Amino acid sequence: MAALLWSSMAAAASRTPLDNLRALARHAHVSAMVVRLSDMKTIAAINPDERLRPASVSKLFSASAALQQFGPEHRFTSRFASHGPISHGTLNGDLVFVGGGDPSLDNRHLHELVMRLKARGVDKVTGNLVVDDGLWGTVPCLTEDRCDARERASHSYSAPLSAAGVNFGTVMATVYPGAAAGRATRVVLHPADLPGYDIDNQVKTGPANSRAGMVAWRTYDNGRSTLHIRGSLPVGYGPYDFQRAVTGAAAETARVLSAMLANAGIHIAGAVTTRSGDVKNEGATLARVKSASLAEQLIPMMAYSNNYMADTLALDVAAASGYNRPLSLPRASQALEALSERANKFAYPTVSTGGGTFDSGSGLSLGNSVSARDLVSLLDYMFHQNALFPSFYGSLPVPMSAPSRTLKRGNFDFETRLVAKTGTLTEPVTVRALAGYLRLDNGGFAAYGIVINGTKSDPNLTYQQTVTAYQNDLESILAHY
Repeated sequence: MAALLWSSMAAAASRTPLDNLRALARHAHVSAMVVRLSDMKTIAAINPDERLRPASVSKLFSASAALQQFGPEHRFTSRFASHGPISHGTLNGDLVFVGGGDPSLDNRHLHELVMRLKARGVDKVTGNLVVDDGLWGTVPCLTEDRCDARERASHSYSAPLSAAGVNFGTVMATVYPGAAAGRATRVVLHPADLPGYDIDNQVKTGPANSRAGMVAWRTYDNGRSTLHIRGSLPVGYGPYDFQRAVTGAAAETARVLSAMLANAGIHIAGAVTTRSGDVKNEGATLARVKSASLAEQLIPMMAYSNNYMADTLALDVAAASGYNRPLSLPRASQALEALSERANKFAYPTVSTGGGTFDSGSGLSLGNSVSARDLVSLLDYMFHQNALFPSFYGSLPVPMSAPSRTLKRGNFDFETRLVAKTGTLTEPVTVRALAGYLRLDNGGFAAYGIVINGTKSDPNLTYQQTVTAYQNDLESILAHY
């Protein structure tokens, strides 16, 4: 048995590196590269300079750019400000919420901000509640998924962008089953008194042993959004939470704040509005709340591949770098292109390859284009950033503990000796990508980048052809190194 096991391991190690991906490259676009970082020795490579759509591995560049611009301990600030004086609990003027470009701003932080305003002694505002997203200006809708989501959204990944956005640009709701089969279910928005929404709830309560199943989508018409919910939840089933992209991120924040202020007993006499003004001239700060550190935010961004967070960081980097407003994602992504070129020059000073092309920091845009060498160069560049590498490396999931099922089907070495960022698109062709670091047997590091794109003649590639192929190839390399 031991001889048979050793023979099997030796056979795996003796195969041509990346042989499964080489076979795939006969009828698909494949760019792959594995490099030992101690001496930049190429362990294996297939078309390493062919630039392809990378999908969500683009987030490696937005995370790197943000760490370099702000540092791991940076915290984004959201605040209430006003030019008006406070007298006997009344703010005489407008109450302005100034968005700070916080990628993870949520209801909990907004509630804390409202409570701090309440503690300041404010219980009435004579003017308007204004949500100001002027840090970036109004970000235009340029990707198809985000444009479509303004009128209809069946997911959360296509959420719109705003420097004053909350809850990742989504509306949050919970469905509760009835007390008995056939009883009505109940839908609660968060916050509970959120204005601007109608609920079309046709979810039924099923018997206790029945199967749970639900679909939800949001539509927008005539200034109001409707949440449509269908399906069945069994008696005793736990609360079913879901999020859907909103029509406008700043307007959603205005609705959330108006509900929270009302619940806190702070009366707004005027209107609730949004604007893209000069955030540096919004008056005195009345209350502020800070985000978790950038290093902490990168962990869920990478683990759950949060498009809203990645694109928010790209826009934050551009704003901090002095790009003129209003910002667009393609223009903000020029900073990622510059980073890619800088990383390539650092890792391969004698190889002239320029840098990758970016239209977004998330990879949701079809305009992004990178090669395996671009990915490996970035990983090598960050490996040598002593102050940044621990946070960068720590943001990448280890397959064994990753929430993504895509990473959970490898052997023990695959599950424990690498960290990885995945990327997936289905239209107009299949895109599968993987990039990150390998831990070698001697304790050293290797960097790898793999990008697979379908072709016009063969647009749809299977899981077996893509994920299983790169997984088996990386397992073979791990067995040898």
